[in-house]
Amino acid sequence: MAHIPPYLQEVLDILRAAYPDGLPHQDYFAVLAVLGDDMSERNLAAVVAEFIEGEEVVVANDAAATASRNRPGSADVQRVRRRLASAGWRADPA
Repeated sequence: MAHIPPYLQEVLDILRAAYPDGLPHQDYFAVLAVLGDDMSERNLAAVVAEFIEGEEVVVANDAAATASRNRPGSADVQRVRRRLASAGWRADPA
């Protein structure tokens, strides 16, 4: 696995704190949606791929699909947003 740049380490640490036992499949697309609202697709793919030990290109494709046509349900997004926030995630105010 490639290591992520130091400026993304905080987000990786938040994911690890929010999901100490790994990312459940049912939260995967909601995590992409929540983090994707405030991160570039490239950075999002790097962090999530590192966290799940996956391929950046696959995560990037999933993130693009999530942003364009496969947005998870609002209940899932809100649940994941709360979980990430409890671990330290702070979305950029728009």
